[in-house]
Amino acid sequence: MHFAAGAARTVSCGTPGLGTRPDYPVNAAVFSYAQPDRGIYTRSTHKSIPSEKNFLDPLSTRIVKKINFFGDKSSFHGMRHIFSRSRISWFERLFWLTILTVCSLGALVILRSSLSLYSEDAVSFSVETNYLDWDTPFPTLTICESPSTERIKAYLVANKLPISLTNFYKEVVYWNAKYCKHCSYYKPNVTCVQDFEEPVRHMRLKCNQILTDCWWDGKPFRCCDSTEYIVRSFFLISRFTAVETEYGVCYSFNSGLTGNNSSTIIVNRRVGLPTLVFTAIEAIWIRVHGPDDVVSVMMDNALGSSASIPLVTDVEVILKAEQTVSDVSVTALHPDVRGCLYKHERPAFADKWPFKKYSYSACVLYCRAMAQYELCNCTYHVMPKIGDIPVCGIQGLICLNQNKESLENPTCSCPMGCEEILYKLVHKFFVRHSASGELASRGTRGKVRLAQLPSLRVRRLAIRDTLGLVVDIGGVGGVFFGASLLSVIEFVYLLCIRRH
Repeated sequence: MHFAAGAARTVSCGTPGLGTRPDYPVNAAVFSYAQPDRGIYTRSTHKSIPSEKNFLDPLSTRIVKKINFFGDKSSFHGMRHIFSRSRISWFERLFWLTILTVCSLGALVILRSSLSLYSEDAVSFSVETNYLDWDTPFPTLTICESPSTERIKAYLVANKLPISLTNFYKEVVYWNAKYCKHCSYYKPNVTCVQDFEEPVRHMRLKCNQILTDCWWDGKPFRCCDSTEYIVRSFFLISRFTAVETEYGVCYSFNSGLTGNNSSTIIVNRRVGLPTLVFTAIEAIWIRVHGPDDVVSVMMDNALGSSASIPLVTDVEVILKAEQTVSDVSVTALHPDVRGCLYKHERPAFADKWPFKKYSYSACVLYCRAMAQYELCNCTYHVMPKIGDIPVCGIQGLICLNQNKESLENPTCSCPMGCEEILYKLVHKFFVRHSASGELASRGTRGKVRLAQLPSLRVRRLAIRDTLGLVVDIGGVGGVFFGASLLSVIEFVYLLCIRRH
């Protein structure tokens, strides 16, 4: 066995009977040996040491290598011609870079247009005429008592209170646009009193002190029983129930705020057009509105400005319904995109929302209450209580009176309801009788009915939903880059997962 160190040498080997093999060079690190029966073996004495050069490269070098590797392996159109390590001319690289830049700008323009349509014009409206199977809510009638100076004086005399408090109590018992003007001239127990909430509750009339007789579709029922129901034609006939309004506690027929949706009366082709008839023995204000609406000062009254009905009057109100419904596809849109809220939703700015259901009128009332709270740290005592916000005392009423101009129309961005119904006046009969004889003991007789079942309604539809946006993005990627979802996965795999 021969070893060579330091320089290359040649070694000749032979086998008996076969002659000799040509000489070959032997490196210093290579040795050979022969055995009589096993032939010749060569072996390297060098050990392979893993290279750590890739890990010691600067970050910029590794990024460049990654990009080059991506260019070699990517299936994106044009990427290979720009980032590949192959011998590609600079002209070709510049050409494809220009093409991809133009495609990127085109894709950006198309995507911006699609996103604007998705965020601004995502909803459309259509008119439906397939009215045979529609269910229409019967109008909600809300009755509030009219201010009565005589009733206030009678209370003061019965409780041995100064008659000079008459004007003060007239302002605090009932809603007043000036809130409490007499509070500014505060003289204890002469012009004002501090604890007025309990007397106010006693001076307000109860339901059975306002309404006596009621009929639904010709059948009598007790006006003010809150727990009793009459079953007719598989529908539940609701009573006049107490509801909180901006005018104080009033009484509503067919209100959706006092129970579940099943307690709301609906009319259709099977039910027909029933009439609500009521008799009142006091002067009243009436409001006609949707079942989910909250009565407020800012609400449009279907009866116009003449909502006050004096005693001993015959009034008949004939209405038509205009309903707006939303398609199921609208629920997938964000409230800011569809521009409306469902009953179970709440406005984003309403931290102290007190109502069970959302409606535009409830949102307006909430905004008016919060405007009062921001200016005077309290709310008008006759309106519904908002969370833990205190009601105004004498000083609070003085503050409201001083800021009445700014509180008249507070700024508020209330969205519409996705499901709502409006009632418009078709005709109103109004006949006032002499307050003597049999009619005087009977009181005021009122009738409310629909002129006809609606034959048109508006449906809100989603023309741009999330799936449509995904399709638009995929179409832009396919047209301008020849890409798909698998291309995106490949992009992540080559740059972030696979190593050299």
